[in-house]
Amino acid sequence: MDFQAKLENLRSKPDHIKRRYAFWSSLSFTSLVFVFWISSFASWGSTTTPVVAEAVNRAGSPGQSMVAAVGSFFVDIKDMVFGPKKMSYSNIEVLPGK
Repeated sequence: MDFQAKLENLRSKPDHIKRRYAFWSSLSFTSLVFVFWISSFASWGSTTTPVVAEAVNRAGSPGQSMVAAVGSFFVDIKDMVFGPKKMSYSNIEVLPGK
């Protein structure tokens, strides 16, 4: 059976069966996300690389990171509006083509 046929079969079932399918599928998906989330903490254990540990130490406190990010945001906006380096041309020479 393909997916469309299974879906049509499910639509024809009573509401309490549909709710059961919805509950178990959402529980399965949530459990899968939870397992991946928990396993991500294992990678931050003692096996972290020195580069990652150094980057975490250089980041400083969350407050310092937030202030740096906000300052960087305003510099980026200023550069987008006014341009980081304006170039001006005083003489333009137009030559006829061949």
